Amino acid sequence: KGGYEMAQLSTNVEKYFKELKCGFNNLITAEELLKSKEAGKEMFLLDIRKEEDYSQGHLEGAFHAEWKEVGEFIEEDVFGKDDRIIVICYSGQTAGQVVGILKSLGYDACALKGGMVTGSENDNLHIEASCAT
Repeated sequence: KGGYEMAQLSTNVEKYFKELKCGFNNLITAEELLKSKEAGKEMFLLDIRKEEDYSQGHLEGAFHAEWKEVGEFIEEDVFGKDDRIIVICYSGQTAGQVVGILKSLGYDACALKGGMVTGSENDNLHIEASCAT
């Protein structure tokens, strides 16, 4: 734990930008997500929208942390460097920012293209609501 090594951070940021140059856009479509789920690939779905929106409907199995709370997930080792993290927001924009941070820290992360607004339109992606407390 403690401080993150600057050399490793620099390496991760360099890798992130090299991947962008090679056309890797850090996005996953709803169809790709569904195929990965059907193939049994393990993924950590992280929904960073507001609690009330998450409660009204989110992708089945998604964990919730508002974007400003993602640092706590990192500090508490909620997900690991070997996990495939799919970040979900409203449109994909904020998720893209979180993905940039996660990738800089060495995590395998991507954002759901179009977020919950358009990215979840695939009828085969199961949406569930949280129980009212």
